[in-house]
Amino acid sequence: MGLLQRIRSTASSWARSSRFRPRRILAALCLACACALIVWTLTPNRAGTAIVVATTDLAPGAELRSQDLGLADFPPELVPDKSFTSIAEVTGRHSSAGLSKGSPLTSSIVLDQQALPEGSDSLLMPIRLADDASAALLQPGQRIRLFSSLPDGGSEVVVEKVTIARLVDKPEGIAGESGQLVSVILSAEDAGRVAEFAGLPISFAILPN
Repeated sequence: MGLLQRIRSTASSWARSSRFRPRRILAALCLACACALIVWTLTPNRAGTAIVVATTDLAPGAELRSQDLGLADFPPELVPDKSFTSIAEVTGRHSSAGLSKGSPLTSSIVLDQQALPEGSDSLLMPIRLADDASAALLQPGQRIRLFSSLPDGGSEVVVEKVTIARLVDKPEGIAGESGQLVSVILSAEDAGRVAEFAGLPISFAILPN
Protein backbone atom coordinates (compact mmCIF):
# COMPACT_ATOMS: atom_id res chain seq x y z
CA MET A 1 0.00 0.00 0.00
CA GLY A 2 2.88 2.34 0.65
CA LEU A 3 4.01 2.06 -2.97
CA LEU A 4 0.51 2.67 -4.26
CA GLN A 5 0.19 5.78 -2.14
CA ARG A 6 3.49 7.12 -3.48
CA ILE A 7 2.30 6.57 -7.07
CA ARG A 8 -0.95 8.40 -6.36
CA SER A 9 0.94 11.25 -4.70
CA THR A 10 3.27 11.57 -7.71
CA ALA A 11 0.33 11.55 -10.14
CA SER A 12 -1.51 14.19 -8.13
CA SER A 13 1.61 16.39 -8.08
CA TRP A 14 2.03 16.01 -11.86
CA ALA A 15 -1.62 16.92 -12.39
CA ARG A 16 -1.26 20.08 -10.32
CA SER A 17 1.90 20.99 -12.23
CA SER A 18 0.24 20.38 -15.63
CA ARG A 19 -2.60 22.76 -14.71
CA PHE A 20 -0.18 25.47 -13.64
CA ARG A 21 2.32 25.50 -16.51
CA PRO A 22 -0.15 26.21 -19.37
CA ARG A 23 -1.33 29.32 -17.54
CA ARG A 24 2.21 30.62 -17.24
CA ILE A 25 2.87 29.88 -20.89
CA LEU A 26 -0.36 31.61 -21.94
CA ALA A 27 0.49 34.68 -19.85
CA ALA A 28 3.95 34.85 -21.42
CA LEU A 29 2.47 34.60 -24.93
CA CYS A 30 -0.04 37.37 -24.21
CA LEU A 31 2.74 39.63 -22.91
CA ALA A 32 4.86 38.94 -25.99
CA CYS A 33 1.94 39.72 -28.31
CA ALA A 34 1.24 42.98 -26.47
CA CYS A 35 4.87 44.05 -26.78
CA ALA A 36 4.92 43.20 -30.47
CA LEU A 37 1.74 45.22 -31.05
CA ILE A 38 3.21 48.26 -29.31
CA VAL A 39 6.41 48.06 -31.34
CA TRP A 40 4.43 47.65 -34.60
CA THR A 41 2.26 50.66 -33.77
CA LEU A 42 5.17 52.95 -32.91
CA THR A 43 7.40 51.91 -35.81
CA PRO A 44 6.92 54.09 -38.96
CA ASN A 45 5.87 52.30 -42.11
CA ARG A 46 9.09 52.25 -44.09
CA ALA A 47 7.37 50.75 -47.15
CA GLY A 48 5.30 53.90 -47.87
CA THR A 49 6.05 56.60 -50.44
CA ALA A 50 6.19 60.21 -49.19
CA ILE A 51 4.24 62.57 -51.48
CA VAL A 52 3.21 66.22 -51.21
CA VAL A 53 -0.26 66.87 -49.79
CA ALA A 54 -2.24 69.96 -48.80
CA THR A 55 -2.22 70.58 -45.05
CA THR A 56 -5.19 72.95 -45.27
CA ASP A 57 -8.12 73.57 -47.62
CA LEU A 58 -7.03 75.48 -50.74
CA ALA A 59 -9.19 77.37 -53.23
CA PRO A 60 -8.77 77.08 -57.02
CA GLY A 61 -5.91 79.30 -58.15
CA ALA A 62 -4.42 79.51 -54.68
CA GLU A 63 -0.69 80.09 -54.44
CA LEU A 64 0.98 76.98 -53.06
CA ARG A 65 2.99 78.07 -50.02
CA SER A 66 5.33 75.82 -48.09
CA GLN A 67 3.34 76.33 -44.88
CA ASP A 68 0.23 74.95 -46.62
CA LEU A 69 1.99 71.79 -47.79
CA GLY A 70 3.41 68.69 -46.19
CA LEU A 71 4.62 65.17 -46.90
CA ALA A 72 2.50 62.10 -46.17
CA ASP A 73 3.31 58.41 -46.59
CA PHE A 74 1.04 56.58 -49.01
CA PRO A 75 1.12 52.84 -49.75
CA PRO A 76 2.85 52.44 -53.14
CA GLU A 77 -0.29 51.02 -54.74
CA LEU A 78 -2.32 54.11 -53.69
CA VAL A 79 0.11 56.81 -54.87
CA PRO A 80 -1.61 58.86 -57.64
CA ASP A 81 0.10 59.13 -61.01
CA LYS A 82 2.46 62.10 -61.43
CA SER A 83 2.50 62.97 -57.73
CA PHE A 84 5.10 65.37 -56.35
CA THR A 85 7.63 64.17 -53.79
CA SER A 86 9.26 67.54 -53.07
CA ILE A 87 7.54 70.56 -51.49
CA ALA A 88 10.09 72.89 -53.08
CA GLU A 89 9.03 71.67 -56.52
CA VAL A 90 5.53 73.12 -56.18
CA THR A 91 6.09 76.08 -53.85
CA GLY A 92 5.08 79.35 -55.51
CA ARG A 93 2.93 77.72 -58.17
CA HIS A 94 -0.89 77.71 -58.21
CA SER A 95 -3.62 75.11 -57.99
CA SER A 96 -5.90 74.50 -60.96
CA ALA A 97 -8.68 73.18 -58.72
CA GLY A 98 -9.81 73.32 -55.13
CA LEU A 99 -7.98 71.05 -52.70
CA SER A 100 -9.16 69.71 -49.38
CA LYS A 101 -6.84 69.04 -46.46
CA GLY A 102 -4.83 65.86 -47.06
CA SER A 103 -5.32 65.83 -50.85
CA PRO A 104 -2.26 64.74 -52.86
CA LEU A 105 -0.79 67.24 -55.33
CA THR A 106 -0.35 65.97 -58.89
CA SER A 107 0.78 67.58 -62.12
CA SER A 108 -2.85 67.88 -63.27
CA ILE A 109 -3.74 69.93 -60.16
CA VAL A 110 -0.65 72.16 -60.04
CA LEU A 111 -0.45 74.80 -62.76
CA ASP A 112 2.89 75.29 -64.44
CA GLN A 113 3.36 78.86 -65.51
CA GLN A 114 5.55 77.86 -68.41
CA ALA A 115 4.39 74.47 -69.64
CA LEU A 116 1.54 72.00 -69.42
CA PRO A 117 1.80 68.69 -67.54
CA GLU A 118 3.60 66.01 -69.51
CA GLY A 119 1.24 64.08 -71.77
CA SER A 120 -1.48 66.75 -71.74
CA ASP A 121 -3.50 67.28 -74.94
CA SER A 122 -4.35 70.87 -74.00
CA LEU A 123 -2.61 73.97 -75.33
CA LEU A 124 -1.29 77.18 -73.82
CA MET A 125 -2.46 80.28 -75.70
CA PRO A 126 -1.83 83.98 -75.01
CA ILE A 127 -4.94 86.18 -75.08
CA ARG A 128 -5.18 89.91 -74.52
CA LEU A 129 -8.19 90.91 -72.48
CA ALA A 130 -9.69 94.29 -73.25
CA ASP A 131 -10.35 95.60 -69.73
CA ASP A 132 -7.29 96.10 -67.53
CA ALA A 133 -9.35 96.99 -64.46
CA SER A 134 -11.51 93.87 -64.67
CA ALA A 135 -8.46 91.68 -65.39
CA ALA A 136 -7.09 92.69 -62.00
CA LEU A 137 -9.67 90.28 -60.52
CA LEU A 138 -8.08 87.30 -62.25
CA GLN A 139 -5.61 84.83 -60.80
CA PRO A 140 -4.07 81.56 -62.04
CA GLY A 141 -6.38 78.59 -61.77
CA GLN A 142 -9.61 80.50 -62.34
CA ARG A 143 -11.95 79.40 -65.09
CA ILE A 144 -13.41 82.09 -67.32
CA ARG A 145 -15.76 82.40 -70.31
CA LEU A 146 -14.53 84.50 -73.22
CA PHE A 147 -16.69 86.94 -75.16
CA SER A 148 -16.01 89.21 -78.12
CA SER A 149 -17.63 92.49 -79.07
CA LEU A 150 -18.74 92.33 -82.69
CA PRO A 151 -18.10 95.20 -85.16
CA ASP A 152 -21.82 95.56 -85.96
CA GLY A 153 -22.79 95.59 -82.29
CA GLY A 154 -23.62 92.96 -79.74
CA SER A 155 -21.33 90.23 -78.48
CA GLU A 156 -20.70 86.55 -78.99
CA VAL A 157 -19.34 83.78 -76.80
CA VAL A 158 -15.90 82.83 -78.08
CA VAL A 159 -15.12 79.92 -75.74
CA GLU A 160 -17.35 78.57 -72.99
CA LYS A 161 -14.54 77.78 -70.55
CA VAL A 162 -10.76 78.21 -70.33
CA THR A 163 -8.38 78.07 -67.36
CA ILE A 164 -6.02 80.91 -66.50
CA ALA A 165 -2.46 79.61 -66.42
CA ARG A 166 -0.56 82.86 -66.04
CA LEU A 167 -1.01 86.61 -65.96
CA VAL A 168 1.79 88.22 -67.95
CA ASP A 169 3.31 91.25 -66.27
CA LYS A 170 3.78 94.34 -68.40
CA PRO A 171 7.39 95.51 -68.73
CA GLU A 172 8.09 98.47 -66.45
CA GLY A 173 8.79 101.77 -68.15
CA ILE A 174 7.50 100.57 -71.51
CA ALA A 175 4.20 101.73 -72.92
CA GLY A 176 2.63 98.50 -74.04
CA GLU A 177 -0.70 97.67 -75.58
CA SER A 178 -3.78 98.26 -73.48
CA GLY A 179 -5.38 95.22 -71.97
CA GLN A 180 -4.07 92.41 -69.80
CA LEU A 181 -2.17 89.62 -71.53
CA VAL A 182 -2.97 86.22 -70.05
CA SER A 183 -1.95 82.67 -70.89
CA VAL A 184 -4.85 80.24 -70.86
CA ILE A 185 -5.19 76.46 -71.04
CA LEU A 186 -7.62 75.28 -73.68
CA SER A 187 -8.21 72.58 -76.27
CA ALA A 188 -6.94 72.75 -79.85
CA GLU A 189 -10.51 73.25 -81.06
CA ASP A 190 -11.06 76.19 -78.73
CA ALA A 191 -7.69 77.68 -79.73
CA GLY A 192 -8.88 77.69 -83.35
CA ARG A 193 -12.08 79.38 -82.26
CA VAL A 194 -10.14 82.13 -80.44
CA ALA A 195 -7.99 82.68 -83.53
CA GLU A 196 -11.14 83.48 -85.53
CA PHE A 197 -11.63 86.55 -83.33
CA ALA A 198 -8.08 87.88 -83.70
CA GLY A 199 -8.05 91.68 -83.64
CA LEU A 200 -11.39 91.97 -81.87
CA PRO A 201 -11.65 92.98 -78.21
CA ILE A 202 -11.99 90.03 -75.87
CA SER A 203 -13.82 90.28 -72.55
CA PHE A 204 -14.53 87.62 -69.97
CA ALA A 205 -16.77 86.41 -67.16
CA ILE A 206 -15.45 84.51 -64.16
CA LEU A 207 -17.10 81.11 -63.78
CA PRO A 208 -18.07 79.73 -60.36
CA ASN A 209 -15.78 77.12 -58.83
